[in-house]
Amino acid sequence: MSPHAVDAQVVDVIIVGAGIAGLAAALAIHGAGHRVTIVEGASVLREIGAGVLISSNATRELLRWGLEEDLRDVIVQSRVSRVLRWDDGKVLSEVHMDPSLALKKYAAPVWMLHRADLHTAMLKKVQSLGIEIRLGSRVVDADVVKASVTLASGEVLDSDFIVGADGVRSRMRDIISQKPVPALPTGDYAFQFALEIEQYKDDPVIAPLVEGHAATAWWGPGRHVIGTLLRGEKLFNCVAVFPDDGSLGDEHKQLGADVDELRRNFSDWCPAVRTILFHANPGSIVKWKLQDLDPLDSWHRGHAVLIGDACHPMLPYLAQGASQAIEDGAVLAECLAHLPLDRVGPAFQDLRVSRATQIQQNARKQKIENHYPDGPEQRARDERLKDPTQVRAWQWEPVAGRTTKSWSDGLFGYDSKVECEEYFREHDAGRLFEDFRCWHSSIGREYKT
Repeated sequence: MSPHAVDAQVVDVIIVGAGIAGLAAALAIHGAGHRVTIVEGASVLREIGAGVLISSNATRELLRWGLEEDLRDVIVQSRVSRVLRWDDGKVLSEVHMDPSLALKKYAAPVWMLHRADLHTAMLKKVQSLGIEIRLGSRVVDADVVKASVTLASGEVLDSDFIVGADGVRSRMRDIISQKPVPALPTGDYAFQFALEIEQYKDDPVIAPLVEGHAATAWWGPGRHVIGTLLRGEKLFNCVAVFPDDGSLGDEHKQLGADVDELRRNFSDWCPAVRTILFHANPGSIVKWKLQDLDPLDSWHRGHAVLIGDACHPMLPYLAQGASQAIEDGAVLAECLAHLPLDRVGPAFQDLRVSRATQIQQNARKQKIENHYPDGPEQRARDERLKDPTQVRAWQWEPVAGRTTKSWSDGLFGYDSKVECEEYFREHDAGRLFEDFRCWHSSIGREYKT
């Protein structure tokens, strides 16, 4: 328990959404001693999608929640990261990585996971803790002052606090914003599929791509392809990003997408890319519309906050979406543990908005870099990539009174508990909590130590 928390109120929390953000919040908030109920509109939980990079800033939370054992057999730790040119496969950048360095420098590892594997492990942990998950419970309205939600069935669920973790097409975002805030198209689609490595161990094109625990990206005009090892190095997972032609309409995802469309979009790319796409199984392809949001006026209102893609969707160019959702859950739990409820939303936004916004902005920059048409900007980028230290050589914007950090140190070295402790000290959270505790005690509310 933080020295700033004189006592801890037990609150009932409703989490809207059972994706990675919602499950992360459930694990963290339950771990802080609160009662949690998850409501999810889908009748069956099924996470689809590509590989997710879980960097040290997020694996430290997964370790705290006891997930390492359930993930052990599906973790991949890449040792080589390559960027290749789109038309001839020329190496633009090759960075060799020692997985032990992240552990030594940032006290937590870097893992590459299949999104479904991460979701399954988190769900298993949530269920083992007895946290209630109500499926087929779509939220249509909420009272953020009373902290109640109304389901499509008409049932009203009461709580002390609501967490909107319902994704990029969030209903809770509209409720908290008091107006419709639709997700915005980025102008890109993505296709995802995976190849069983065992079937291609002798293939002269695919086998070399997976040797040495490598992750490979091909960058080209308006498009890119990424291939990563997943599921204990049993799968070669591929994601191909290309311009949105409007074929999905208002749909967000589509299973069993058109393999011919995928191949047409990369028909003039290098033989390696064309070979990978040739082997794609049409029935296993997922196509989805990449969507984004302009910065929101607020991530909170009353006794409700937004987390994850509901308030800061992360474009996949930096592979930080899952990691930032995990950070959100951890920080929100700290705020609920150490602040009066009317301060939780503002504090959470203070702690998260600058960091999430900077990552969003740099993901957008990365998209532009990935997709330069051949020409002066592309040649300058390729020249810069020859120096490994210049790959994503960004700096974090300075925060008053703090030293500016390199991109890697600021990203991987982030620790939710340390960040929250600093914030609570600066804002005298202990005094605020004591004032709240005394008031609440006077009306007979029970507390636990």
